[in-house]
Amino acid sequence: MRKLLCCLVVFATLMANPIANAQTNVKWDLRRCVEYALTNNISVRQSDIQARLSAIALKQSKLEQIPSLSFSGNHGFSFGRSLDYSTNVYTDNNVMYEQMGLNTQVNLFNWNSQRNTIKSNDYNYQADAAAVDKAKNDIALNVARQYLLVLLDMEQAVVTDIQLKQSQAQYQNTRKQVDAGALPELNAAELEAQVARDSANLITAQTQIAVDKLTLKALINLPADAVFELEVPPVEQIPVDNILEISPATIYELAIRSQPQIKVNNLRLQTKQKSYEAAKGKQYPTISLFGQLNSNYNTFL
Repeated sequence: MRKLLCCLVVFATLMANPIANAQTNVKWDLRRCVEYALTNNISVRQSDIQARLSAIALKQSKLEQIPSLSFSGNHGFSFGRSLDYSTNVYTDNNVMYEQMGLNTQVNLFNWNSQRNTIKSNDYNYQADAAAVDKAKNDIALNVARQYLLVLLDMEQAVVTDIQLKQSQAQYQNTRKQVDAGALPELNAAELEAQVARDSANLITAQTQIAVDKLTLKALINLPADAVFELEVPPVEQIPVDNILEISPATIYELAIRSQPQIKVNNLRLQTKQKSYEAAKGKQYPTISLFGQLNSNYNTFL
């Protein structure tokens, strides 16, 4: 039995390693980065939790319209001089008593304060739900911007590396001519300094790639030590829309209709208006109906 268990463990380990290697070797394109960020980004998750809390607050305000009903019971013993709960007269006997009560209350009219509170919570929930879309839009734009910035850094590193190789080749040729006496030593010294500057620029470019990758990892909430290689798409396959062909008025109208921030602002305004009307209604008296039913029982011991 132990041999069989060991074989299963070894087999599972061997099967897990190729799967893990396959996952780490997969490169991240822009779509994958955005989708991962929409699911795991902290700001998006916080907005979603806030929308859920608003939904609970809305449900609670609706349930407050239901009449309240409570039941109470009491059982006890009284020794010596005791109160007879059936006649409300004191007696010198020991008494065992039972008390039960049923209470109910309902608001009949409160100047629409409760209804305005429900509407305010409803608008607030809609605003928080729209805020989730806004957070997703913002994180998608930030991820796309950071993704393109890393690609730009990679291209800049390639250009810097080419410049370094050209400087090294020029230095080697000049060094040979200087050694042969065809050129002065100053020419070789200047090219040697240029090679040093290009080497420093290459190190700076490579460092910038690492820094911007870490920023992108933070945006999508990926661990800093995770394997993260970006896929560089061919330039000819990148879709580019000519935004200059669209009029500014059309772009503005499209943003007004589609941007979640506009919807959030309008819903927040309606929320505050209904909250004001609800608070204003609480200044006036409230008409409510109250009912109570009690039962007392006692027996002498």
